[in-house]
Amino acid sequence: MVKTGLKDKVALITGANHGIGAASSLAFAKQGAKVFLHYLRLSPEEYGGISQEEVDKATEPGRGFYFGQISQSAEKVIGAIRDEGGECESWESDLADPENVPQLFDKAEERFGQVDIVVNNAAHDRCDTFIPLSELEKDPLFLGEYPMRTITAESHNEHFAVNTRAVVLMIEEFARRHIDRKADWGRIINISTDGAYAHASNVSYGASKFAVESYSRAAACELGPYGITINVISPGAVQTGWMTPELEKAVAGDYPLRRFGKPEDIANAVIFFASDQAAWITGQVLHVGGGNRM
Repeated sequence: MVKTGLKDKVALITGANHGIGAASSLAFAKQGAKVFLHYLRLSPEEYGGISQEEVDKATEPGRGFYFGQISQSAEKVIGAIRDEGGECESWESDLADPENVPQLFDKAEERFGQVDIVVNNAAHDRCDTFIPLSELEKDPLFLGEYPMRTITAESHNEHFAVNTRAVVLMIEEFARRHIDRKADWGRIINISTDGAYAHASNVSYGASKFAVESYSRAAACELGPYGITINVISPGAVQTGWMTPELEKAVAGDYPLRRFGKPEDIANAVIFFASDQAAWITGQVLHVGGGNRM
């Protein structure tokens, strides 16, 4: 059995009420880590332009089902961890507000002590494009499910506030506290996307993630002497409830491994980067996507 060295470490995971964040939280708990979950419930009506009635009726993956997932609390994840004897706590907050970043660390430290591991997974994703509205009206849906809008200052700022600025501030906050207490072991794992290089039809999401990859490499150079490794996971398409079965079947055939990812596939890579086995790896972007990008 591989010894990860994660027992009794404190892991702070953002966006942990569903999908990759939830799977990562459970994976850390199984390794004996103490887990602090951050999350934010998003309104289906305000965030997705979909009625609560449609969400309540959704029984299989797709738009309605997905917006039901992101509107839930972290209680299911917390319950699953505690049922297995794990230690966890949570706090709901919007990381678009910079003041919530130090508060998040304060709350984690009040409960478990110093934070050893940060997983920056929380994300804002509402499709925008350079196509003008007059043309967009002819074909307004991304993958036939999600409405697109022409990029604006607002859509740009919404993505970069959560996907980039919050991640940067999480790195800075972790580094300052780590260095102040003269710690010598730390892990930061940032979640990107394999569409970061150029994400047509979802341009601000992709660009905000690409910026995180640059920040991560710079931080790895600067913080390595303090014992902090910083790595990025770049997932391919992961079924977190957003793809209809028909869409998943149609597109997965283009992947070399002939399937889309599961949240657990990404969680496995997160655990690796946090573990002792990855002690001499930093500043790297690992594509975890069934061979979709090599």
